[in-house]
Amino acid sequence: MDCPRYNGNSHPEEYVKEMITYCGFKQITDEPEILKFSKLMIDSTIKISQDIDSCEGLVNALKEHITFSIFKNSCKRKLHLLRYKVERDEGDTALFISNFRKLCRNAEINDIEKQKSSLYRTLPNDFFRNEFIKNYSTINSMNDLMICFENTLIEYSNFIRNGSAVAIKHVATGRYLSSWNKSYLTGSKSQMVFCGQSLQDSNAVWLIRSLDSAELLTYHSTVFLQHQNSNAYLDIHTKRDSKSPVSGLTEVSCGSNDNYSDYTWILEHDNSENGEYLKTRDVVILRNTFQDFTSNKHKEETLGSHDVTFTIDNDKLQEVFAHGGEHTENDKWCFELID
Repeated sequence: MDCPRYNGNSHPEEYVKEMITYCGFKQITDEPEILKFSKLMIDSTIKISQDIDSCEGLVNALKEHITFSIFKNSCKRKLHLLRYKVERDEGDTALFISNFRKLCRNAEINDIEKQKSSLYRTLPNDFFRNEFIKNYSTINSMNDLMICFENTLIEYSNFIRNGSAVAIKHVATGRYLSSWNKSYLTGSKSQMVFCGQSLQDSNAVWLIRSLDSAELLTYHSTVFLQHQNSNAYLDIHTKRDSKSPVSGLTEVSCGSNDNYSDYTWILEHDNSENGEYLKTRDVVILRNTFQDFTSNKHKEETLGSHDVTFTIDNDKLQEVFAHGGEHTENDKWCFELID
């Protein structure tokens, strides 16, 4: 254990505390002896009174030196520039909290209102800021502040972001929306979509993207669902004349055609208590809206599935379709965040 040194680049209280710990390790417990060692390890450019007769007096003398004012103001500037990043953006929450608390202490920001204001400036987006404001008046200590921050982070980790990888489970049957590089034998003969296993596999991973949301996905926004393995998009066939293999409803496939609206979907609440943003384990209705050029009317269809199967290459697959009728239990999908 190396002997601590003081050169104006740490808080005087922390320096003296480290020196007491070091002396205890060396079995030196007498305060005059600890004080003597503490004075000896202060950088020679830092001049203080030789009449100091206690460790507390030494702390006060070091605080009065110009180097401490410079150190404290530097910590205030670092705190002002501090920004929080979540782990999936390559941040480190534990390290951030440690740095925040240490900078508050070193800058001698002890007033809870100033601490709250300082933390608010570090927050990365409107969700964090809005949640923080909701709890602002209940925060009365640094521990309250840390609890509020952690609770907000737990809530935030459940939200599905623009570009997240998700699995989409059909609620009624418990099977996952899937695709692979095989084509329907009927209809458009495009890449097929089906409900596969009751456990997630690589065929059931989708990237959810939106042009409406910068980060968090709001309900009623328009999204694309891109199949991760094939890079193709969840799609309703352009002309609406291709039928699903068994029930004869509108075919759902994977593709990337020129009709942009065919592979956009609108997120709709199954339950109004879901909140504003899409979260993992939310149950959702997926609607596709389009202009029917035959009737020149605006129409919409809903993504659905049911416990009806079709067979391709000896694989029995649960049918997925779209329809223009009323929503039923077969149209509910549970989104699960993967990454």
